[in-house]
Amino acid sequence: MSDSEEELFEKRLKFVLVGDTGAGKTSIATRYCNGEFTRHYTPTAGVDFFLKNISLGDYKSITLHIWDVGGLSLHGNMLDKYIFGAHVILFVYDVTNASSFEILGEWIETVKKVNEVLEAQPVLAIIGNKCDMEHQRSVKRDKSHMFAAESGIPCHDVSARTGESITMRVASLAAEVLGICVTKADRGFYKPIVQSVIDDTLTSKQVPSTALKKCAKKHAKKIHKTESNSELPPSKSSICSLQ
Repeated sequence: MSDSEEELFEKRLKFVLVGDTGAGKTSIATRYCNGEFTRHYTPTAGVDFFLKNISLGDYKSITLHIWDVGGLSLHGNMLDKYIFGAHVILFVYDVTNASSFEILGEWIETVKKVNEVLEAQPVLAIIGNKCDMEHQRSVKRDKSHMFAAESGIPCHDVSARTGESITMRVASLAAEVLGICVTKADRGFYKPIVQSVIDDTLTSKQVPSTALKKCAKKHAKKIHKTESNSELPPSKSSICSLQ
């Protein structure tokens, strides 16, 4: 195999997640790389690292090096080291926390200033986390879209808790860096089954009635099938599988 052929089949890309503390950067990386989510929150000190191997088109082995940068790094002296050599930089905010969105301007300005001397500029994207919590959204979509347009950076919503849009978004960004199109086969492969968790503590005013009806209907069927055999254990939440 020639060097050009080997380069075609193997590639390494560096993704960097930046944003305010508590925006969900670690949760996104953990969901994407490990398929896990936890409510336990531990602030990232400095930077953390994740690895994920994927394939896209003719690239059979793409190793994604994901750098999860702590929120306090914005005013530290290591940020330029963390984002050096990045192919993709994601500016993450929490759609339920307006302050995490308001500080994005400072993050973008700082990152662009660090990268202005580079010939090859990284792909940038604004990521709104917790889109599954629409009933608690404090950053309206029109506001985030307007900010994205003014910044010249595309904006996308994802959910670390359910996994919604994460794998497809990362695949699309990787494809953009590589200069290839995401094929229909790739789209089918990277479209995950999403789990939506609805807490029992929510009221009908907080959750759209259609979502409650769908979830209740599915669980009514499950209870009907199992009630003749055993009693269901108490649960703090209801889980609905959505495609």
